[in-house]
Amino acid sequence: MRFALYYIRWHYSQGIVDLIGVVRNFIWFFYTFFSIPLLLKTLFQPFERLGERYSKGFDIGAWAQVFVVNSLMRAVGVLLRLFLIFMGIIFIISTVVIGLLFLVAWILAPLLLFFLVTYGLKLMSLGH
Repeated sequence: MRFALYYIRWHYSQGIVDLIGVVRNFIWFFYTFFSIPLLLKTLFQPFERLGERYSKGFDIGAWAQVFVVNSLMRAVGVLLRLFLIFMGIIFIISTVVIGLLFLVAWILAPLLLFFLVTYGLKLMSLGH
């Protein structure tokens, strides 16, 4: 009986703290893995720093060509970075939701175990 009381005390105190710590670690991992702050800082930079340099002199055709290429590289960079930021946010939100589900399951687990054992004993007594 003493073991059961120790277990219940641990389950509803340190066990919950540890579970929250695990969820926090996963959130930190996804935040860092997807480099969300860096992607936000570099949102409008060209993709892979690709681009053309403007030439000396004034040639409207060459200038327009360089402008279009540089604009496309920036657009590609923005789209890819936004996609990665979005995926990172999806993973973080999923981690929070799954963590909350695990927390509810963790809180209810001893109660469910008690109910199942009691119900099983009741079924065994009805069988004899």
